[in-house]
Amino acid sequence: MSIQNGRSILVIGAGSKGGIAFACARALAEQGARVAIADLNASALPELARSLGGDATHSAHAMDVTDPASVEKALDEMTARHGQIDGAIIAPGVLHNQPFLDITLNAWDQTFAVNCRGVFIAGQAVARRMHKQGKGGRIVAVSSNAGCTPRLSTASYGASKAAVIQLVRCMALELAKFQITVNALCPGSTATSMMIDNQAGGDMSRLAGVIHGSVEQWRTGIPLGHLADPADQGAVAAFLMSDGARHITGQVITVDGGQTFY
Repeated sequence: MSIQNGRSILVIGAGSKGGIAFACARALAEQGARVAIADLNASALPELARSLGGDATHSAHAMDVTDPASVEKALDEMTARHGQIDGAIIAPGVLHNQPFLDITLNAWDQTFAVNCRGVFIAGQAVARRMHKQGKGGRIVAVSSNAGCTPRLSTASYGASKAAVIQLVRCMALELAKFQITVNALCPGSTATSMMIDNQAGGDMSRLAGVIHGSVEQWRTGIPLGHLADPADQGAVAAFLMSDGARHITGQVITVDGGQTFY
């Protein structure tokens, strides 16, 4: 029997093949789940869904997490296709690297609209459907270790991710009576396409400072000596969707190689 045993699981934010959310989708598909991937970047989704294998087992759905109508439409499409929603990994995200004194109100508002408000909109919509189904469910919201540990030039990002952690804890408390578990996955520095292309210009050697840390940047290094692979995050998210995690809720699961401890 496969670990996911035919579950129907939604993965939001999976529009990039080199991203954490798509790694979650791949791990779930490999374990036997029927995966519905969703993203604002809808053009790439059908091909990404096909790449998960299973010959039309999986599906792709356009979704803007800042728009409740868009979220509901995607959920309608998913349940029409797969019958129900057993789990959801909610991983929308934007990052503005700006010193605090330079953060614009537009950047702040966009960060919270996607990273926090979007998680609330999607999480509430998913939880309502799970409640109506009456079969329990699993929700994982992707936060970040930056939600608990300060970093230079990440005030808006870190604050939005900290809000997600507290949202998850409150959701877990209220949804437990419906057998819906809710947890936060907090990745550390991960070799996603965004990090490699945007922060290192495609040159992995430029990320050595992330691994070793920097006193000048008030940044600790990674004791394990390497960046996380997106698959490392996907494996933990998939576990939290499984029966093995049925008694885990309201927790902050940090996957960062020892970069932070909390």
